[in-house]
Amino acid sequence: MPNPPAAEEEAGAEKLRQAALDATFTGFFTRNHLDVEVFLQRLEADRGMIEDVTQEAFMAIRAKWEDVQHYEDPRAYVMGAARNILRRHQKQRGRTPTLFIDDLSLPEIAAPATPREAADRLAGWIQLLPPRMGEVMSLSRDGHPDRKIALLLGISHNTVREYKVEARRKLLQLAEDDGFTVPAGRRRK
Repeated sequence: MPNPPAAEEEAGAEKLRQAALDATFTGFFTRNHLDVEVFLQRLEADRGMIEDVTQEAFMAIRAKWEDVQHYEDPRAYVMGAARNILRRHQKQRGRTPTLFIDDLSLPEIAAPATPREAADRLAGWIQLLPPRMGEVMSLSRDGHPDRKIALLLGISHNTVREYKVEARRKLLQLAEDDGFTVPAGRRRK
């Protein structure tokens, strides 16, 4: 017995809805995949783990895409999911991402020759910051305003500002330890 016309129309409408969801998610993934990877590279050195976490984060977002696509900032949501998944992976692998800068001795490193090398160097330094401070700096580097960072990380706006000030001081110290200097006219007192 053939399906009644109403059932066929309903099935066709459902296929169209799913196709539209797939298309919007594919566009979202294409626009944001690299940004999520760059964010995670500033928090973790293991590239394999970064790829795993990125894929897992987008799969989790895809499962909830029907709702997430209507959020004010779905990109911030996927970044938060990726950050939480990264923490879980680090914990499962027995990693403690927190290092104390005073306990480190860094070898002499040549100045970066390309913008990519400079970004990788900065990512390495950000990984040396306390985890929450590193997250604040990574999101800040991605252009998120302080209030959005505070909302995303569940901390106060003033805490974000304090982390940024302290992180800049520590990053400057790491850069100077690597032999980089800031021109006298550009240094803040």
